[in-house]
Amino acid sequence: MRTEQSRDKLKFILVQARKDQQMKLHEISCFETSGGLSDGQVTSHDLLELPLDPESLGLYDGVIIGGSGDHSVLDDVPNLKSLEEFVLEAKSRDLPVLGASWGAQFLAKVFGGRVVHDPERREVGSVEIFLVPAAADDALFRGLPPRFWAQTGHKDRVAVLPEGALLLASSEACQVQAFTFPQSGVYGIQFHPELAREDMVLRLRYYQESYLRGRSVEDVIGTLKETSEAGILVGKWVDQVVMKK
Repeated sequence: MRTEQSRDKLKFILVQARKDQQMKLHEISCFETSGGLSDGQVTSHDLLELPLDPESLGLYDGVIIGGSGDHSVLDDVPNLKSLEEFVLEAKSRDLPVLGASWGAQFLAKVFGGRVVHDPERREVGSVEIFLVPAAADDALFRGLPPRFWAQTGHKDRVAVLPEGALLLASSEACQVQAFTFPQSGVYGIQFHPELAREDMVLRLRYYQESYLRGRSVEDVIGTLKETSEAGILVGKWVDQVVMKK
């Protein structure tokens, strides 16, 4: 177990599958802020430009896989095979892994689950999340209210969880909103725990053409909620999972 004094020394790699530099920088900032991390503790890796090397895992205390407004895990994404090898090796080393949105779908897929393209059940904006009974004993979700709001934006969803995965949270339109592999430190969260309301406003304005299907961006922004409960999850992953390894 790490000491409290070592928290500011933790190093994370954030795997990104985004085209736009502004959104890449915004994503890094969001994970640092929501995780209570300082500038420089999160190192970005652009998956679209470079493959990942599993040998580099020794440099990091945890792996974060972010979202992607540009790609589906069902697409032929550049260097995706290297990410598969990277994550499988991370789990074999008992290195904590957190996947958010696209990252959660990727984790489900790489470990044997099934992801489907389902635009009819797309969720964009603030969505109410409800915990399932197993969440009461989970390091991340323990202590959260049974229902809370979270920011989300997705057209794909996890239809079948991998063998051994434990469901933690759902929503009305999407059964798999969060899952883990018990005792592993590997978490998939379909919603965006790293995004506060103001972050979601920025994402909506940027990705409105691909996600809003003709809806007014101002109308969707008007429905956004504050999501303080969801916003503590990245920090809890750092404190309750990474720090305890």
